[in-house]
Amino acid sequence: MTKAKSLIESELVKLVSGLSELNLHPQIEYAVLSKGKRLRPLLTILSAESVGGNRNKVMPLALGFELMHTATLVHDDLIDQDEMRRGKPALHKKWSENDAILTGDALIALSVELASGYGETILKTVAQSALQLCDGEHMDITLSLKKATEEAYFRKIKEKSASLFKAAAYCGALAGGGSPIEARSLAAFGENFGIAYQLRDDILDLALEENSFSKDLKSRRVTLPLIHSYAISNATEREQLETAFRVATKKGPIDFAIAERISRFFNEKGSIEYCEKKINQYLRQAVAVVASLRDTEYKNYLFEMAESLKPRA
Repeated sequence: MTKAKSLIESELVKLVSGLSELNLHPQIEYAVLSKGKRLRPLLTILSAESVGGNRNKVMPLALGFELMHTATLVHDDLIDQDEMRRGKPALHKKWSENDAILTGDALIALSVELASGYGETILKTVAQSALQLCDGEHMDITLSLKKATEEAYFRKIKEKSASLFKAAAYCGALAGGGSPIEARSLAAFGENFGIAYQLRDDILDLALEENSFSKDLKSRRVTLPLIHSYAISNATEREQLETAFRVATKKGPIDFAIAERISRFFNEKGSIEYCEKKINQYLRQAVAVVASLRDTEYKNYLFEMAESLKPRA
């Protein structure tokens, strides 16, 4: 997978350099070429190769999914007013909010353009995933602690997080010449992987280090550890958690003592362990749905991707 990721990086550089005439070129370059995991284009390529396809033929499609993902990061940072992204100033802080909006829009347009050469089904799937992303993001910013349920949470992350993984795997399989059954199996892998990935991200966000603070808490994001803790608490504990959450999300200086209090609450309620069990559940489902695919090194790479998300003791 290391070789595939290196190839993705070099192809992204070529793609961005070809946009040098755009006024937004500096912003696009800044957003796209910041170092990321490149999981979505990797999944596109591995899905294609696992059904007998060629990575070079699906590379533009794979890059399109990375651009779509990057667009969501640019817009998310603006919505949440996050100042940093991957160790660098967020795009809206380096330039302006208008630049961030337009750069994200441009990346979505470029993503659709890259997908347009692969036929109507793939193009429609890419467009639908973009719509789901927007709807999922809206659910994320409007979901309140008192009204949050596990059902609402999983519906949200299926749209906001898992939909792009699902589309990347599905479209990769179709572009690689896979059968409808193979494509559906890989789509299911992508969705289950995406859900597990978001759950893991929720837990990592709560791992407090010195002078750090949960971005999700500060942005009023209601995640599964919070929902689980709240659901199994008594009335007094719920009131305490509501107060702590309200203080944690207020504007102004960060209250690290409150963050530590919420973190202890999660540990006492077993909420982190609960989420870890959910991660393992979705990873088992991801592996199971592609077990019937032909035995190739690429299927094994998919298994490795799933294994990389397993919680460590």
